[in-house]
Amino acid sequence: TSIGEWAFAGCGGLTSVTIGNSVTSIGTTAFEDCSSLTTLNFNAINCNDFASGNGYQFYSCPLTSINIGDSVQRIPAYFAQNQSGLISITIPDNVTEIGSSAFQGCSGLIAVIIGNGVNNIYSSSFRGCTNLTYLTIGSSVENIGDSAFIDCNILTSIISKATTPPEIV
Repeated sequence: TSIGEWAFAGCGGLTSVTIGNSVTSIGTTAFEDCSSLTTLNFNAINCNDFASGNGYQFYSCPLTSINIGDSVQRIPAYFAQNQSGLISITIPDNVTEIGSSAFQGCSGLIAVIIGNGVNNIYSSSFRGCTNLTYLTIGSSVENIGDSAFIDCNILTSIISKATTPPEIV
């Protein structure tokens, strides 16, 4: 249920990680400096928020692909912060909330699709995604946190499937 601090830090040969559905916490720096880690399969149903800062759980990992499982209920705060190798992310319909600063600073991120199950996008979730151009917001989004998309200066295409526009809180 828990992956401890520094558990896999510095594992240079690690290319892919699957986080199981029963994991509820991932310690700070658990995968730090895994210099070949490009793929994260995240299946933790309800994982606690990550440590704030520079996305410490996956700090200095060149993640290019994050796959979110069909049972995941929430994206933790600081989940993939500063992962500049991500180009696109799809949040599936089963997810109900995206935590604060979850994808903050993902400067390579171009396209985001937020599923129809998401109710809340918390503050700074996509802050500083400087190449974010395309955004689809699912039909259930009710609240978008303060600064959720601040510094996304080239965001030119936004599609909202909500019949009632989300409220910025």
